Amino acid sequence: MGIVFGKNFKNVDELYFNVVKQINFEEGMEFEDIEVVILLEKLNEFNGYLHVITDYCYENKCGPFVLDASEIETFVKSFKEIYKQPFYSTDIVIINFEEKIIWVLFHEGICWLTRGEFNS
Repeated sequence: MGIVFGKNFKNVDELYFNVVKQINFEEGMEFEDIEVVILLEKLNEFNGYLHVITDYCYENKCGPFVLDASEIETFVKSFKEIYKQPFYSTDIVIINFEEKIIWVLFHEGICWLTRGEFNS
């Protein structure tokens, strides 16, 4: 993160920088897993390789899921069956390092798109 975005992060709310777009919703609002993907994609279309961080990653001390954007819908729809928990429970972070984009759905009622600065 530090190399690509010029910052290191310890928690999700620290990803709120260089915000180019955001959507507010009611705190505590419940979403179906696929609705989360649709909401985040309203901020910016998913492209390329995505690094997806869910609560599962934190709880199981594993790295992010890495997948091609074309696989996101299938991944999310099968997540609960494979990992025995919903894709979305509190926060979701999706990162495209190549395009320097971070999508965040934050449990306090906001989702946003952070864009890293490109070095010329």
